[in-house]
Amino acid sequence: MRAQEQPGLHRVPADREPGHGWGGLRAALAHPDRGTADAAFTRLAEQLLDPAAVGPADLVGPMEVLTGPPHPNRPRVAVLLGLLAGEDATRSYLPGQIRDVFTERLDAPLRLLERPDTEQCLRTAVLYLLAHFPAHRDRILPVAGRITDEAELSRIRRCLTAPDLTDPTRTAQLGRSWPSPDFWEPLVPVTGPARAGAELADLWEAETAALLAYQGARAEHQVQQEIGWPELPDPPQFTGTVPPGAYRRLLEHDPVAVRDAELLRPESATVPGANWDRTVSVRDEDAYLRRNLRPAPGPVLDVACGAGRWTRVLAEQVGPDRVLGLDSAAALLEVARFAVPGVLFTEGDARALPFPDGFLGAVNCSDALHVLPEPQRVIAEIARCLHPAGTFTATTYRPGTRSFQRHFQRCHERIFGLRSFDLDDLARACDEAGMDVVDAGGPSTFLFLTTRKRA
Repeated sequence: MRAQEQPGLHRVPADREPGHGWGGLRAALAHPDRGTADAAFTRLAEQLLDPAAVGPADLVGPMEVLTGPPHPNRPRVAVLLGLLAGEDATRSYLPGQIRDVFTERLDAPLRLLERPDTEQCLRTAVLYLLAHFPAHRDRILPVAGRITDEAELSRIRRCLTAPDLTDPTRTAQLGRSWPSPDFWEPLVPVTGPARAGAELADLWEAETAALLAYQGARAEHQVQQEIGWPELPDPPQFTGTVPPGAYRRLLEHDPVAVRDAELLRPESATVPGANWDRTVSVRDEDAYLRRNLRPAPGPVLDVACGAGRWTRVLAEQVGPDRVLGLDSAAALLEVARFAVPGVLFTEGDARALPFPDGFLGAVNCSDALHVLPEPQRVIAEIARCLHPAGTFTATTYRPGTRSFQRHFQRCHERIFGLRSFDLDDLARACDEAGMDVVDAGGPSTFLFLTTRKRA
């Protein structure tokens, strides 16, 4: 609660307060009536997320709710405080205040983690919150190691690690910690490009932010599944100093990531596609492409083909001699040529396709439209090169509908240089290019799209 705003809070009547001496918003946050508790959490979020209210806040009440008796607002408060702990400390008192409160009372959330009756969403949310406090690494990690799996533990451990950029063994691991350091351990290491100075610091910050966004989005999803969220205000925009897309570019130039790009696909859709439960599998993506690709006469192009994951599906369906692959990354094309023999691959820009009008029978763009610059121009180029009645298929993402879900999605988008598309805007761009949407949809923020060029 912002200290200067407390007089305006609505008090819960004394005879309905859940504990002696509690009052106002603190009581309402732990109130047994769900409507009262939901409204109280919305009010708390409005106060703490208000960019105009940058003064000191009373965080003792939320802390006591978090570590108090079981209540739906416990995991919600943990996610909210974790989100605020990652704010820009130069424009807000809150990150420092949250650290101070937790330094004084760290034993309580640590005990909460180890309680056998702690619900899973609360445990994930508290770990996300504690991952912001590297100064307490030695106290947090032993507890985390007893209550979570190795993948999550390795994420928390990396977030709590100080950035000693003079240690070559540590800097050599940059780009090999997301979605978790544990993910990379079985993969055969390959020496990546040498880096130094400011670039190392930027990439370390980007990697830490990527892991925190992953952990926060996972906690937000679990809270939604187990408890739900009331309607909330939007958090402040992500204000990191890392150049947009820096971490994605790091992965694209890492030999291990390039070689094993297909293994990363399921994890790459978790935050932007809200695909935590693997509702959409890689097989589902393949099946969509096979079902909706309806080529007219002419070659079939896999634009932004990357390492050839979906180029292979196209080659299996229409034959490799009819398929073309285009990407701007030479390193990925080398992998694709090895992975899909018989296909002609070429380096090029999706905004200026090297084909005459009406030359292509079909175009596919799986898991790539959201990373391409000037996507409207890309769509116009695809339409120009399509044969009349040729199809364009794509898999991409749309914005989350919940406030905190969208916050973590935006963080992920900035770090990885992605975007998400409003379906109406995407359909309008296709229409202006001369294509009609014939199929669109998908669970949560995952988006499948098929268009056909108008004759």
